[in-house]
Amino acid sequence: MNRNSSRFSRVVAFGAVIALALAACGDDDDDDAATAPADEPSATEAPVAASTAPAATTAAPADDTGAAPAATGEGITLAINPWTGSAVNANVAKVVLESELGTPVEFVEIDEFATWPGMEDGSIDAVLEVWPSGHAADYETYITQNQTVVDMGLLGPEAKIGWYVPTFVVEEHPELATWEGFKDPELAKLFATAESGDLGQFLMGDPTYVTFDEQIIANLELPLKYVVGGSEAALLTAIDNAVAEQTPLLMQFWKPHWKHLEVDLTEVELPAVTEECAASAAAGDGQYACDYPVDVLYKAASAQLAEKNPVAFEFLKKMQLTTEEQSVIAGYIDRDGMDPLAAAEKWVGENPDAVAAWL
Repeated sequence: MNRNSSRFSRVVAFGAVIALALAACGDDDDDDAATAPADEPSATEAPVAASTAPAATTAAPADDTGAAPAATGEGITLAINPWTGSAVNANVAKVVLESELGTPVEFVEIDEFATWPGMEDGSIDAVLEVWPSGHAADYETYITQNQTVVDMGLLGPEAKIGWYVPTFVVEEHPELATWEGFKDPELAKLFATAESGDLGQFLMGDPTYVTFDEQIIANLELPLKYVVGGSEAALLTAIDNAVAEQTPLLMQFWKPHWKHLEVDLTEVELPAVTEECAASAAAGDGQYACDYPVDVLYKAASAQLAEKNPVAFEFLKKMQLTTEEQSVIAGYIDRDGMDPLAAAEKWVGENPDAVAAWL
């Protein structure tokens, strides 16, 4: 693992959130928290925008009388971070803002860390999915200290990164329901691949996603090899292949994600988050050996948005999606190959009551 300064910052932020969670929740357990790279946020090696691709601003559609909605203020720019759930939220917001509130919306596709300076200077108006385990330091800097960014409340889903296997694996080998089962070299070897040799393979998706897995494997002394697949798509392909061929697969995955609606996946129980792990994460000493905490996703906006477009600001504060709603729309995109905007239009059209609650 490359522990450069950016990754170290992520580790410190992660440790701060763990410490807060321990103080607030004690030993509470959430076995069924509902990720993500949707989807899980990524930890990046450097805060550089992946790409900037503003959507074309179009006139708001006409209502039933044939008249376009009255303009409700200056057009806004929403960040889309590199996971499907982020695209889901932004596109749903765009559909409603443009069709119901007359506010043009553009997108900027950008790394999650670079989103915060953009909100501070007003070039980005809002981001609709923040995973707090990676942004405790950003919250402290931009929201608490600088007061240039505002917390707009919860998005809806509770997210959880973890180790997952297809459920048929634990049905055949119940001892693999916990990390201790992987201490057995023969059981771990069930997951071996050409790349992992005699060791079991642990598959990671996008290398920019938040990860302590390599440390967990080493510090728990498990006979596993950490292998990077390169993308979320690689994980989804691996899941499909494992299910089709009934072969074992161990990977980092998360909730919420639409794939859970289609495939039975079981989260492997890792050691509970402890104060020692929190300290390790904060110190960046490479000794982390615990589970990932639950992330309660929230929304954030530039402090300038309330004055720039108060109608849009109030709408985005009210907008929420459940885990299932977000997963359904993400499935339209990733599984069915729909354009994100078309997927959002489909869902908005089929769920007028949910939209009415936001308005």
